[in-house]
Amino acid sequence: MASSINANNIDGTYPIAGQDNDSQGFRDNFTNIKTNFTNAKSEIEDLQSKVVLKSALTGTTLDNSGGGAIISDFEQKDMSETRVSKGTTSGAITFNFAEGPYQTVTTSGSISPAFSNFPASGKVGKMRLEITIASTAHTVTLPSSVTIGADTLQGIVPSTKVITFDATGTYILEFSTDDAGTTVAVNDLTRTRTKQDIRTATATGQSGDVAGMMVVDSTNVYVCTGTYDGSTVIWKKLVLQAI
Repeated sequence: MASSINANNIDGTYPIAGQDNDSQGFRDNFTNIKTNFTNAKSEIEDLQSKVVLKSALTGTTLDNSGGGAIISDFEQKDMSETRVSKGTTSGAITFNFAEGPYQTVTTSGSISPAFSNFPASGKVGKMRLEITIASTAHTVTLPSSVTIGADTLQGIVPSTKVITFDATGTYILEFSTDDAGTTVAVNDLTRTRTKQDIRTATATGQSGDVAGMMVVDSTNVYVCTGTYDGSTVIWKKLVLQAI
């Protein structure tokens, strides 16, 4: 905005030395000086309430919330993201998008993640969960809103969205949405979607089997062509031959 401060409405030549000066000139200068001070105060306070700061102004606390304002045409360098630790826990856990885009948890039992405060519909929100599985007996049950990409995750039972893990360790799942969390997509950043394992597959398979999985044993290569339901034949095989 253009400043309201007028540096040209002060008569710097007044009063004139050595002669009688009309008091109106003093009054005009004082009035204009007061007006400029008032305008300066208003403009400074406006800046204080809106600008992004490196540190808090004296007597205030730092708050650089942009309120949804668009930042464009910037080059980023040496940027970091907020990491939120949920500690070691089990059961239902709510991960608040507003707290930070990278959140961690270590399981002390099975967990059921939920999400809150995703951006408004029409904007994309992404959150990564770093889940440390302390025991293979611990499962992760995804919320019903996670529908995109969920059925092909390793170890998941699509009908219940329960994920089991073959080994303890740390796994990172990325969740994204563009409709305020009504529909959420998931991507496993630490494992491939097509699981390759050493085992002898049965015709109807086992819990967690989904199309695209491959397993092998000493004599066959097995390819899964469907989702496990307990009765449908979903595995086919190729016999291995010596070279």
